[in-house]
Amino acid sequence: MTFDREKASLDMIQAGRAFYQFGWLLGTSGNLSVRASDSTFLITASGKNKGELQTDDFLLCDLRAAPAEPTIHKPSAETLVHSLLYAADPKIGAIFHVHHLDAALCSTRDEAEGETVFEGLEMIKGLDIWDRERISVPIVPNHLEIPKLAEAILGAMTNVPSVMVLRHGFYAWGQNAFEARRHVETLAYLFSYAYRRPMS
Repeated sequence: MTFDREKASLDMIQAGRAFYQFGWLLGTSGNLSVRASDSTFLITASGKNKGELQTDDFLLCDLRAAPAEPTIHKPSAETLVHSLLYAADPKIGAIFHVHHLDAALCSTRDEAEGETVFEGLEMIKGLDIWDRERISVPIVPNHLEIPKLAEAILGAMTNVPSVMVLRHGFYAWGQNAFEARRHVETLAYLFSYAYRRPMS
């Protein structure tokens, strides 16, 4: 299928505006990307307000996390995370990274366990997981060195399409931008429920 750059940009613009309004991408935080080919992906440029993205606020990168075209933009600091995830799983078509407060609080609370568990919640189906009532999202340290962070996320991948970064936020992915956005919004609900529920 031919890559539609305009549609990919618009999908990320819409997601970025929604996530910004929800408070998950404040300032210039977070990053969004969509696969363009087996070896390239379109990603938000560094330093862009995700609530005000324009179609020229993206750049094409290769799987080394380097620009794949002439550009005035600088890749996001975490571009390497996206490149390793795309290289690791050809089914991944989009990756969204958000700074969700309740997810960060869950990771702080659950650091010793290394995961946040969700159990008995109908919303789990929003992750395309239909056969289990109990799932977990792994937590990795927030390494300052991006290569170490990228390798930690890659090593923590499970059949749940997400990994949390300790006291920071989470990455979620899907086969396309629509699915990645649905996964982010589903996880946001699950993290909020998990953090706010009364402890037994």
